[in-house]
Order: sequence, then structure tokens, then C-alpha cells
Amino acid sequence: MKINNCYLLNFRNFNNLNIRFFDKINVITGGNAQGKTNILEGVYFSAKGKSFKSVKESDLIKIDKRESFIRTDVESDGLEEKIELKLSKDSSKVIRINENKVDTMQELRTFFDIVTFIPEDIKIIKESKSYRRDFIDEVIIGLLPGYNSLLIKYNNILNQRNYILKYKKQGRYFKEQIRASTKQLAQEGAKIMRMRSKYIGIIEEYAIEIHKRLTSEKEIISLDYNGKSKDYDYDIIKNSQVLYSQLEENLDRDLNLGFTSVGPHRDDISIFVNDMDSRIFLSQGQQRTLTLSLKLSQIKLYDDFKEVSPVILLDDVFSELDRERTNYLLNSIKDYQSIITSTDESFLQDYTDEYRVFELMDNELKVKKFR
Repeated sequence: MKINNCYLLNFRNFNNLNIRFFDKINVITGGNAQGKTNILEGVYFSAKGKSFKSVKESDLIKIDKRESFIRTDVESDGLEEKIELKLSKDSSKVIRINENKVDTMQELRTFFDIVTFIPEDIKIIKESKSYRRDFIDEVIIGLLPGYNSLLIKYNNILNQRNYILKYKKQGRYFKEQIRASTKQLAQEGAKIMRMRSKYIGIIEEYAIEIHKRLTSEKEIISLDYNGKSKDYDYDIIKNSQVLYSQLEENLDRDLNLGFTSVGPHRDDISIFVNDMDSRIFLSQGQQRTLTLSLKLSQIKLYDDFKEVSPVILLDDVFSELDRERTNYLLNSIKDYQSIITSTDESFLQDYTDEYRVFELMDNELKVKKFR
């Protein structure tokens, strides 16, 4: 899969921008506040229907306009497809693929794969467990689109149970309602636990080898799901029974809290380097290298398990990498289409394969260099 063209109209700071991408490495250079990241955001939005930032959709529309439009032409096996998204400050977004309206976000998000390398990705290592859950879930959805439906179903049941806990605890049928929702939650939660456990183990296998190369064999990664690793129980029935018991044991606590305190929505993935907790004992540089290993594992996993290669977006990541890691990353992505933002192209000094460099200035993007 590759992106041939991306057209942005009234998106962020751009009035009208049309970009023809090279099928390998594309570098977008320019000064600060020119809108380099906004281009990546537009491409990502066309693939996922959302921003990779925590912003309202109305914030993506140029400040003095009411509507924004994105068109992205993608190609797979010689067949070109057209993705169009219309954003409005007055109504919901409209998504079309080949001029046919898309009714669900899942139809868009499974159309082609995007893997991002952005500064915020370090939150996977440093911050709350929700970032690690989101990363694992994103990887699985990319491989098994139906997994997203499972997450949606689980969250709907979770919301229902939380409503019963908060508002129905004095109701006549409370015991029957909470028992039924608890049973459903345990059944669906067990499926999520099994899928996460399986793919955490697979990601770990890829990440171990990649991280060894990035650290000259000095660091070994391990990933634990809820305190367990490869020996985690894959048995859905047993997982369901265990989760049901945990929910029952915590019922009094949940009644006091007004929400469900255990389950896959509260799970954590612990990431260790040389048996040390990466959140506590690693330096900022080590954490960034670890994030890079996880993201490269995601790319490799998609490439090995799917017929279509992902498009890679990298936002100002090379400024924080030394030459050895820079060269390793460039050589790791050279066979994929990638779009990279940077203040300049100096990180390409040792790179010998094909690339194209653009310069963004005053809302205009021009080809500066290519090889």
C-alpha cells in the first residue's frame, strides 16, 4: 500500500495544499510553526478518521473557515482508491471511499495501515497504563479488524454495568441485573484477555531482536501482561471464570466507587529492560529507544502477517537519535513508504537509498532534493 496523493483544503493552517508523495522515503523540512506535523495529521486522519492528537475535530478546520476537506489517493497492487473526508463545524464528518459513503469508522480504519513515530509515543512507556493498552489494542486491530467490535461490545457492557452500580443499587431487580451484566462482562473480557496475551507474546519476540540491535546487545526486553508473561492462560472459559470471581469479590468496592474496578479496561502491560521496570529505572533516551523498538516491531508484525505494508509517519524523531540509531531506523523503513518531518535533512547524510525532500514555507510545499 502507498499514498500517491494527499489534498488538504482548509485543514489546520493550510488553505489549499496538494502533495504528490514518493513511494519510499519522503522528508518534509521547514522551520517551526510552518505546519509540518499538520501534514502528517491530515494523512493520519484520512486513514483513521481521527487525529493522533487529543483535539476536537473542529480544531482541525482552519480557524476562519466552517468546513475542511481531505482527499487521499492510495494504491495497492496497481489499483488506486480514493478516500475523502469532510469536516464541518456545524455537522458530523462525512467519509467516502471511492465516492461511496462509509457508515462506520471501522470500514475506514481497516482500509490501510498507518504506523506513527511521534514524540507523544513515549507515553507508552512513561505514563498511565491506558497508553500501553491502547498500543496493544491498535496492533491487534491492525491485524484482526473484528477485534475492534469486541472492544466496543465489552465497553458497552461495561457502561451498562457501571450505570447499574451507580444508579440501580437500590432497585428491585438490582441483584439480577448486576449478575447478568457481570456474567456478560466476564465472557467478553476473557476474549480480550486471550487476544492481548497472544499478541503481547508475539510483539515481545520481535521487540527482543530489534532492541538488541539498537542497543548493541546490551539490553533485553520483556513484556508482562498483568504480571504474567508467556505462561498466561489462553483458556477463555477459565479466564471468564477467574474474571467473574474477581468482579464478584470486588462488588462491594465497586458499589462504593460507582464503577467497575477490575477487568481488561484496567489491565496493564509491564515493560522491562534487563529486568528493570522501564517506567522507573530507564533514562529518557533509553525510553525513547524502547518506544522505537516497539514501533518497529509493529511494522515488522504487520509486514509478516499481512499482504499489505503499512505507511509510516515520523514526526521530528531523528533530532533525538544518535547516528547509529538514525541509520538503523532509516534502513529498517527503506522498503516502506514513509513521511518524515524534520527541520532539515542532515540526518540523511549516511543514507544511500532513494528519497525525496520537500521544503514547507509560507504554506507552500516544494520539492527541494531527490535521489
